[in-house]
Amino acid sequence: MLINHQGFLNFLLSSGMFLAQGAANVNFDQMKKILLSIFSLALVAGANAQSEIKPNQGDVTTEFGLSGGVLNSNFELNEQGNLLRFRYFAKETLAFRLGFGLSSYKNTKNLYDIDDDSHKGTYKTSETDFLLNLGVEKHFTGTERLSPYVGGDLLLSVANEKKEFSDATMGGTAYQENNSGSVKGPGSLGFGVRAVVGADYYIAKRVFLGAEAGFGFLNTKKGKTTIKVNDEPTVTQKSAGSGFELAPNVITGVRIGFVF
Repeated sequence: MLINHQGFLNFLLSSGMFLAQGAANVNFDQMKKILLSIFSLALVAGANAQSEIKPNQGDVTTEFGLSGGVLNSNFELNEQGNLLRFRYFAKETLAFRLGFGLSSYKNTKNLYDIDDDSHKGTYKTSETDFLLNLGVEKHFTGTERLSPYVGGDLLLSVANEKKEFSDATMGGTAYQENNSGSVKGPGSLGFGVRAVVGADYYIAKRVFLGAEAGFGFLNTKKGKTTIKVNDEPTVTQKSAGSGFELAPNVITGVRIGFVF
């Protein structure tokens, strides 16, 4: 909170007029004590002043992506709906970033014998993805409501998948009696680094709209695949390869966030 200098000057002038009118009844030492007390209170108020609009030291923010138009706005998580993101302000100009996401998908498909639908097979698929984002932001002065910043992120991603079939073909396309097994993999492991630049604009007390862009790389390596069918020996396939991406991007688009 900023001190209203005009109001403070008016207060001092009013106090001075009051003291002048009572000078006949108040001695010099008493007047000096009163003025010193007023001045000390003003200094304490200024030293302890904090912003009521922007984050202060120790505050935490969270945010969501904002998509759609004026009449059909939608909220979604960061990074294409996969990431919860928080920021901790160690200082008014320094924030630490944490983003994480965990998604899991499972599906079961029933397959029937075309000659006797009382015979059923199953084909199950499952996928798990984990994302982690650690970073830091340096905020600049900006204005009373605008807070521009630069920063950087470390990115980590882990993905796994598995397929299980019972009385079904390995690909899950048809019923096949006495054919069971599993295919595990290929999983993947990704690591990257990203530089970011952005700004938050506080539309209300402790509520902001923001935009952010980044430039970085992500290196992803696929893992091995293990195949087990009936009583046959397990077959292990080596890594299918790796991928590398270096590109600029807009992160989440327009964001709406809250300070708490």
